[in-house]
Amino acid sequence: MTPYPLNHFPSGSKVAVANLAGGRGARSRLYALGFTPGTEVLIISGGAGPLRIKIRGSDLSLGQGLAEKVLATPAE
Repeated sequence: MTPYPLNHFPSGSKVAVANLAGGRGARSRLYALGFTPGTEVLIISGGAGPLRIKIRGSDLSLGQGLAEKVLATPAE
């Protein structure tokens, strides 16, 4: 399945990180937050503002710019 940016999935979606896009700084920050390929992410709420997610047992708010750089597919 084709990966889509994290902010393109609706609230309540469970997705798996497929890849990270963007420059070295953005990828480094995302890796530090736990976004590694294969990691499952639950999207708590989306919309126009920050994306609220649950990853590796932590609740995070991710801005639209960084969320656009996380490419994911629906979790099995």
